[in-house]
Amino acid sequence: MRTLMRDRRIKLELTQREVADRAGLSRANYSHIETGRREPNLDQMISIAKVLKVEPNANFFADDCYDTEQKRVAV
Repeated sequence: MRTLMRDRRIKLELTQREVADRAGLSRANYSHIETGRREPNLDQMISIAKVLKVEPNANFFADDCYDTEQKRVAV
């Protein structure tokens, strides 16, 4: 889970669908990025960062996954 992404989205009172629509992504793709199942490309990082009103840096998109989440994703 990318907790910084999720926490920022919640703070801005946005749903995953709203962020995805504003960033030009599908809701499923955004969800996969937020949960750490998929790595965003540079364009996606910039688009998401603009919507969430943060600087587009790699630390914001760093994974903060628990072992059980990582195992579930790897399966």
